[in-house]
Amino acid sequence: MNPINNLPYFLILIVTGLIIYSVFFNTNSVKTTASGIEINYLKNGEGKNLEDGNVIIFNLVYNDHEGLELLRKVGDDPVVLMKDSTWDYNGIIYEVINLLKKGDSVKFDISTEDFYANSPSAGSIPDSIKDKPLTFYCGVTEIMNKEEFQEYQKEQYEKMQNEMNKQNENQLSIDLEILDNYLKSNNIEAISTESGLRYVITEKGDGNKPTVGSKVKVHYTGTLLEGQKFDSSIDRGEPFSFDLGVGMVIPGWDEGIGYLSKGAKATLYIPSPLAYGPNGAGGVIPGNAILIFEVELIDFE
Repeated sequence: MNPINNLPYFLILIVTGLIIYSVFFNTNSVKTTASGIEINYLKNGEGKNLEDGNVIIFNLVYNDHEGLELLRKVGDDPVVLMKDSTWDYNGIIYEVINLLKKGDSVKFDISTEDFYANSPSAGSIPDSIKDKPLTFYCGVTEIMNKEEFQEYQKEQYEKMQNEMNKQNENQLSIDLEILDNYLKSNNIEAISTESGLRYVITEKGDGNKPTVGSKVKVHYTGTLLEGQKFDSSIDRGEPFSFDLGVGMVIPGWDEGIGYLSKGAKATLYIPSPLAYGPNGAGGVIPGNAILIFEVELIDFE
């Protein structure tokens, strides 16, 4: 079969394919806002239109006239806005957003003068971009009513908590290997708890132990695993008081002090997830630091 003889049929197939592609994907469609902004659709979504009271979540990137990126809000850091009556006079960007549906992906240009005039928080126009256009890329990922948004926030919070728990579990495993090697190399026989706390009672006290909600009075000295002291109530000459088990102190303290009777002294070896975690504290405790506390339960009520 001579392929040249079938060329018109082949061309028909190509043209038909392009028509179908343009109809369903509208990659070249353009809309114009009331103020004359041309919105070029890179992808057409099939979601619902934006209504008053809806929350819209979208990725946004914009560049200067030379392609230098000035803002990036994408992925886990999108723009989240709720549509209300202020959109009618709150800036030229809202004209574009108001026309978008879930799944839309668009590109548009705005002059720096229009953008800064309608964005009071933007300040004055930098000389490097004066009289030049800004190019925006926007992709809408969600449009939700208030109830849907509340559910979305709940899901995002649970996702964040799960991720934090996973990170804490990984860090706890690392810390316990370091801590147990430290205890072994220093011939320290410590009691291990399910949470990962290690502790040694160096002087027994008398009577009952405090319970959740007890107001306890404690003397302490805190050091890093390497030995650097970072805090001491003894140095200040005044014991520290707090309500036990209600989150006023780090988890390692809430647990560890609860094992002591009045007058008892102990050493608490606290892995970082039970202390200050990846953020550290006060500029003196690094992130993911294992801490050692010499503590004395002076009294409780």
